[in-house]
Amino acid sequence: MYKGDTPFGLDIEITKLVFSKANVCFKFIRLPTSARGLAELYKGYVDVLPSASFNVDRANNAHFSAPYRREKMRLFTRLDLPPIKSLTELFADEYTFVTNPGAYYGEELRQILQISWYQQRLIEVASVSRRIELVNKKRIDFLIEDEHTGFYYINQLGYDRLRLHSYIVNDNAIHFMLSRLTFKDAEIEAINRAITESQLQIEAILRQRSNSVVK
Repeated sequence: MYKGDTPFGLDIEITKLVFSKANVCFKFIRLPTSARGLAELYKGYVDVLPSASFNVDRANNAHFSAPYRREKMRLFTRLDLPPIKSLTELFADEYTFVTNPGAYYGEELRQILQISWYQQRLIEVASVSRRIELVNKKRIDFLIEDEHTGFYYINQLGYDRLRLHSYIVNDNAIHFMLSRLTFKDAEIEAINRAITESQLQIEAILRQRSNSVVK
């Protein structure tokens, strides 16, 4: 996330903490989408992507650090709906969804999108504020978003009519993705060691963020 040209947010704080402790120099650059970030990392034009979920395709093209936090992908909506047992129920009922291009939302959504009819129910928008706006204006039924990010923007934009559905789309550990063209074993070990040594500070950052979550 950015304020003007300045990066900020949960994963920015953790990145600064870990890479400083590992004595690895870094600077942030802005890319338009997560998909573009992956492409640039694979080419070696970008060295690190924070907040990365593990999957086999990605692991074939990049190194992964140890996990540094968990990420919950949740459903934000203006609708008042009962609990569900699967995400497929909502797709089958012809609700619409918006996501971030290139982001990973878990195996359940990946399997759903193998069906062309369900693919038509989902659009991708790069700007998180725009994604939330589409749902707030009822142009789209559901935003699938990281819990921390969704709540932050709801608070900032004053969208108090948006609510969190009880269903958890995906809950997994997230890592730093590291370019195979840049990082050697010693640097990866230093980053993993820094993650381990920073756990108390990372937990404090997460608690601070959770205290600002909409209840």
